[in-house]
Amino acid sequence: MNIEFTKDQYVTLLKLMYCGEWAINSYKTREDKVYQETNRFEQYVFSFAKEFKLDKWIEYDDELKKYFPTALMEESIHKHIDKYNEQQKKL
Repeated sequence: MNIEFTKDQYVTLLKLMYCGEWAINSYKTREDKVYQETNRFEQYVFSFAKEFKLDKWIEYDDELKKYFPTALMEESIHKHIDKYNEQQKKL
């Protein structure tokens, strides 16, 4: 199966992936099976960033041979995570 995305849809996927991965793995102190599975998928999706001209959001580290979100991407998404955390404190 092939799935095609517009650039806007791909950006939305990156946002959802980042938040989902953060929610499911951020509290962990070691890499488990879920982390490994989500990381493999995340790396696969991140590998298309250059095709969408999103080098400002995803960068490749030649030394580690891995893709990483840039500070710009993290800043734009963490504002939503911060709002979520604020709301959780109020409950």
